[in-house]
Amino acid sequence: MLSRASSIWLLTLLLVGCKHVPTEKEREGAEIHYQLALQAQQAGNVQDAYKALQKSLELNPDYPEAHNVIAILLHLAFNRPEEAIEHYQKALALRPNFSEAKTNLGNVYLSQARYDEAISLYEQALNDMLYPTPFIAQSNLGWALYKKGDKERAVQNIKAAVTINPGFCLGYRNLGTIYEEGGELSEACRYLGRYREACPDVADAYLREGACLVKQGKLEEARQSFTSCEAKATSQNLKDDCHRLLEAL
Repeated sequence: MLSRASSIWLLTLLLVGCKHVPTEKEREGAEIHYQLALQAQQAGNVQDAYKALQKSLELNPDYPEAHNVIAILLHLAFNRPEEAIEHYQKALALRPNFSEAKTNLGNVYLSQARYDEAISLYEQALNDMLYPTPFIAQSNLGWALYKKGDKERAVQNIKAAVTINPGFCLGYRNLGTIYEEGGELSEACRYLGRYREACPDVADAYLREGACLVKQGKLEEARQSFTSCEAKATSQNLKDDCHRLLEAL
């Protein structure tokens, strides 16, 4: 009797411990929904993207790329950072060398002022020689260092990021911000000008450069920047800000 009971108990444990392995059809379905999510995300349809990713993970819960992208949406589109962290951690548990997920998780920590944790993840990503976009981790590492008060290393890392990718708009914007906050207006305006050159269709670049030029007393150049800002702004709030600054000159 004891032997039979033990056998039943062991069988129960085995059945409970069995994990469903997605079939080939389920994996294919997960991939299809993942691709649909990417298309919806690129089109700006974040709700549709989120639904497709939920379905993808329902079919294949061990899909690290889907965990990574749904975490991006949770963090940036829905402002649910703790849920995003859970998905990033799941992605990294499934794929420990997933440097994009490390950088993205670092971005959540950066937004929460958890600078040491963010820095550690950025450094891990930068140690991956196969990571295709190291300039993102490099620039964000610099920003985290700046927020911790290490301006020298911050500038070094962000300058390295824009050297790797000369079209990296955020790097120029952050350099301009750092120099402007430090009262170095000449360098600030120079890098904000590089921001505008790298991103000629981004109204914010003209707004920031114009504001810097005003501080330098270059009012005619600032006027041109604010005029371009108003013309290129896609949001009414930004357009109004540009118009208000233009009228104030």
